[in-house]
Amino acid sequence: MAKKQFNTKRYKFPLPIHPIDRNALPVVSQYNPISWLQWLYCLYANTNLLPKKLTLTIRKDEQGWCHLLVEDEQDMKYLWNNGFFGTGQMSRSEPTWKFRTEKRLKVNDAGDKPSGTMDLEKVTEIRRIQRLAFKKERLRLEGELSESRSQNISAEQETQIIEEHREKLRVFRSDQLKELNNLKLTAPETRDEDLELYDDSGEIRSLESMELMPVEAIFLTFALPVLDIKINDLIKHFEFQHIEELKVLVRKYAAYHHYRSLKWCVRSGIKFGCDYLLYKRGPPFQHAEFAIMVLDHTESHDYTWYSSVARVASGAKKTLILCYIDDQGLTNETLLDLWHQGNLVKLLQHFKVAEVTYKRWIPGKNRD
Repeated sequence: MAKKQFNTKRYKFPLPIHPIDRNALPVVSQYNPISWLQWLYCLYANTNLLPKKLTLTIRKDEQGWCHLLVEDEQDMKYLWNNGFFGTGQMSRSEPTWKFRTEKRLKVNDAGDKPSGTMDLEKVTEIRRIQRLAFKKERLRLEGELSESRSQNISAEQETQIIEEHREKLRVFRSDQLKELNNLKLTAPETRDEDLELYDDSGEIRSLESMELMPVEAIFLTFALPVLDIKINDLIKHFEFQHIEELKVLVRKYAAYHHYRSLKWCVRSGIKFGCDYLLYKRGPPFQHAEFAIMVLDHTESHDYTWYSSVARVASGAKKTLILCYIDDQGLTNETLLDLWHQGNLVKLLQHFKVAEVTYKRWIPGKNRD
């Protein structure tokens, strides 16, 4: 419960725009001028305006790929806490490398998380080990059942053995969950290479950067201007070998903007073989419910492609959504002109979004 309350407070706002809390504004009296001054002060104090725009660093690697980075530690924390933007280059999602390193080396008692909590990477590692142990225990019990069947036991005895094995597995799984909840991390001794992580003041260096997807950078520049770069300057860094590459980016941004405007938390879906994952609130609260594939309205594939994508999505307990983007006859010349002008408002007016829910038909489950 404490962790849930902590997450609710930390991730209070779904976007880097904070509505004013009306309860924080005092009552205004028309006969008391001081109450007006107090009201204006509280209004200003609760607007949550950024003192400065977030710094975006753009780097290109040897292959010509454009990397959109946020390197300031506070900026990374702000983008993650207010919409779950970006991915830590040395983490699974949230940039927690410094927190994990400090916790491992016991440098600081990091205060960004409630006491006793573990980072996502460690939780995932422990869960994988527990799942492997659970499978081994289940195989062992299945072997015992097969050995008992070879001894020509009665049906009643077999049923009793199966129930006993089920109860053992339930107890085994319950003990694993208790072990995970009660586990406390202990830091190993400092290694020689760890000494290079400290700066002159004895603090851990901030070596991790947050990388934004191109659509995220465009959204945070065009839709919500919180980055210190203008949209015209940002799009100059995107280089395309062919017009089709630009069309793909514009289609993906149209879909991204569409779902963000509908209050969904949109994250990269490359881990599950799709374009985006949709969360109701965000990764700390629940798993993604939908896997989004962005397609052109004329695009089609053979049945093996649809089956492959749907199988991965359903295996991860996600509903596959085929998001078709219709450009309504937008010509290449108009697309290039509007793109180079940075006129995304007029450009997005040419697109329409249509969605199709794709589900696998399973004879054993879909009889009714």
